[in-house]
Amino acid sequence: MSPSTEPTRAYAGAMAIQTEPTRVTPADAFIRAREIVQRGERLDMLALAAELGIARATLYRWTGDREQLLSDVLWTRVQALFEHVVRTTSEHGADGLRGGTTRFLTQLATAGELTQFLQIEGAAGLRLITDHRGGVRPRLVDAIAGWIKREVEDGYYRAPEDPQLLADGMVSLGERFLYHGGSVETNPDADTASRMIALLIREAPV
Repeated sequence: MSPSTEPTRAYAGAMAIQTEPTRVTPADAFIRAREIVQRGERLDMLALAAELGIARATLYRWTGDREQLLSDVLWTRVQALFEHVVRTTSEHGADGLRGGTTRFLTQLATAGELTQFLQIEGAAGLRLITDHRGGVRPRLVDAIAGWIKREVEDGYYRAPEDPQLLADGMVSLGERFLYHGGSVETNPDADTASRMIALLIREAPV
């Protein structure tokens, strides 16, 4: 092989690397879907698949259907907010649970992303968030129940009922006052929800 052929072969190899299609992953699809939702745009699965350069069937295999992908995207936002509230709540016991829940509801109510989502998706979006069978709600109930259980185990709280049942009731009260039957134009009443939740989680008598 003559030295004169080396630059040509090296150039051809470099061009082959540069022109090789970028491989997308399920994580890329999820991240892109989250960006679309955060911008207040409607998620179009066909358009997302085309943008990623994959078949729609591949996208569905990676993420589930549109409702599943939307619920997963929303849950990452709700979960991040909830975990932040729990980490930054200095009180414990009933006071901590009430104060933390109030802050969580208030911040969730004022989050523009949630309002945008409900405006775009309407009643279908509200069902996606509040459905007992899947989506966001069951995961939030489990997260709150876990918080209550830790407070009990650490000796800060005497739960008046099963933590899972208390958590389900707390989420139900939050939904009632946060969404006002699905009307996103009505100001959320997190304070009333907080007072009702305080009644629900009153400690069991010694």
